Amino acid sequence: MDNSPLIVVDTLIKSYTGARKRALNGISFQVSEGECFGLIGPNGAGKTTLMSCLLALIKPDAGTITIGGINPDDLAVREVIGFMPERPSFEGWLTPKEFLKMHHMLAHQPPETAAADIEGVLNRVGLEEHCWNRVIRTFSRGMLQRLGLAQALIGKPKILFLDEPGSGMDPPGNVLLRQLFGQFKEEKITVVLNSHHLDEMERVCDRVAFIRAGKIEAIETLEEVAQRPYVLFVKWLDKDSSDGSDITETLQRCAQSASATLLSQSGLSAKFSVVNSEISASLLRNLITEGVRVQSAQPEQTTLERLFDGAPAVSTEGLLSQP
Repeated sequence: MDNSPLIVVDTLIKSYTGARKRALNGISFQVSEGECFGLIGPNGAGKTTLMSCLLALIKPDAGTITIGGINPDDLAVREVIGFMPERPSFEGWLTPKEFLKMHHMLAHQPPETAAADIEGVLNRVGLEEHCWNRVIRTFSRGMLQRLGLAQALIGKPKILFLDEPGSGMDPPGNVLLRQLFGQFKEEKITVVLNSHHLDEMERVCDRVAFIRAGKIEAIETLEEVAQRPYVLFVKWLDKDSSDGSDITETLQRCAQSASATLLSQSGLSAKFSVVNSEISASLLRNLITEGVRVQSAQPEQTTLERLFDGAPAVSTEGLLSQP
C-alpha cells in the first residue's frame, strides 16, 4: 500500500440551521492510496455528513478537504470516484442495462466498450443475468444494492465512497462484498466505507475512525483495536471428574498463570478478562495443558465492538500523521 496521503481532511466543521450542536466539530484524518478506511459510530455521529462533505455534496463551514491535492468538487476528482449512497435511487422504468449504459456515458467511458463493461460489472456484483433486462422497480432491496454497487464501479473509479453497501444483502451478497473488497485491494482502489456491519468491516478495513457527536475519538488499525482488553468466553466438553480435581480451581489457576482473571463460571463455560490476544493464547494453552477439553473460545464482542463501546475521548491533534 502506498503511504502517500491521498485524502486529507483538516479541522472540518459543519453545522445545520436550528441544530444545537455541530454535526462535525473539528474532524481531521487522512487516507492513504489503496487503503480501506472505515467510519464507525452511533447514529447521528456525523458519518453521513462527513461522507457528503468528502463528495462535495455539501460544503463545510470551516476546514479543508483535499483529494489528490485538489478540492473534492474539482471535475478531475469527480472523474476518478465512485459513490454508493445508503439508499440509492433509481429510474425504476429502466432496466439494469439501460441504467448502466446511461452512467457509462456520464462517466465518459468509451462507447465502443459499453456493452462489455456493463456485462462485466453486472457479473462482478453478482446480479443474475435473467434480471438484466427487467425493469428496476421490480427489484428486491438486495438486488438494488447490487445495482447501486455496479453503478459505483461502471466508471472504473480509483476511489470508492460506500455508504452501507451491505444493507439488505443476503449472506451470499455479504460473501460477494468481501471478495470485492479483496479485489479493490489488489487493484489499489482507495475505499472510504461507512457501515454498521462491524463484523464485515473487521474483515476488510485497514484502519477505522470512531466518530461520536461530530468528533473523532479514535483512529486505529485493526491490529491496535485487537489489543484492547476484552472478555473471552470459553466452553469445554465435560471433564472426567474421577481425578478429584475441581474445575473452578483449575480455571483460577490457569487464569492466574496467564495474567488473566476468571470473571464467572457456569456449567461447562466461563468468562475471563484478558488484556490482549497474547494473554488469551497463554490462557488457552494453560487450560489445555491442565486437561480442560476446550471446545470453543471467542471474544464476547467482535474487535470493532470493543472500539465502539470503549473508544477513549482523545484530542484530534496529531491525527493527520501517517498510519
